[in-house]
This record gives sequence, C-alpha cells and structure tokens, in this order.
Amino acid sequence: MPDEKSLKDVTVWSGHREMSLEDVAVIQPGLGRLMPEIGARTWKLYYAAKAANWPLAKFQLKEIRGLMELAAFTRPKYEENLNQFLAEKWKPLEDALAREDFRAFDTLFHEAIEAANAYHELRDKPYIRWKLPESPPPDLDLTPRRK
Repeated sequence: MPDEKSLKDVTVWSGHREMSLEDVAVIQPGLGRLMPEIGARTWKLYYAAKAANWPLAKFQLKEIRGLMELAAFTRPKYEENLNQFLAEKWKPLEDALAREDFRAFDTLFHEAIEAANAYHELRDKPYIRWKLPESPPPDLDLTPRRK
C-alpha cells in the first residue's frame, strides 16, 4: 500500500513561509473578514460615483464583485445568496456605471443596500444592517482626474 499523505504533509511555499494545504484552508477569509472590506469599498464606490470619478467608482465596483465571488467560493453556504445578489442587484449597478449615469446608479445603489440587508435578515443576522455613511471617506481624494 502506497504511503498516504494527509493535507498536513503536503506543503506549499507562500512566498513568506512553508505552509501545509490544511494551513492554507484555515486562513481563507470568511464573511467576518470580507464584509467589512466590502462595506468600506461600497462607501468609496458611492461617493466616487457621486463625484463623477468614474474610473475610481468602476474600480471599487469590480473589487467588490471579486470579494463577493471569493466569499461565495470560500463559504458555500452563502454561495446561492451571493450569486443571486450579484446577478440581480450588482449587475444593474455595473451597467449604470458603464453608462456613467449617476441618477440611475443612485437609485439602484440604495435598492442594492436594502436587498443586502434583507439577506442579513434571511440568514438570521438582523443585527447586521449596513448603512451608507453621511460623508465621503476621508482617506481618498475623490476629485476626478484627467486622462
């Protein structure tokens, strides 16, 4: 019988240290780590679009999609909800930003936030209710740049 290896025996180099595949699996981010970043990027997305800084808004929108896709992959119990949200609520936001239509974006954005909060309730987390901060994030200059 061949020598069987466990996930602890199979290692990879991370660029910083040797890690077992089991270590890699354990450090995958859950929603508790991903959602605060999604929230911060969503805040920046809104105010970048409001300032007509379309490249920054499109960048934030793309990054948020990537984080949600990562969340769906790493936490399969939320995969259906996250994919439904991306298809039904996020895609229209992407389309409005592609047209650089803030008026449509604004309406769709607030609908998406309400839908996201409804998912929190659906998943028995009604105590999580995200809201858009009243002012732009202080860590970014949202002034549109010339190309």
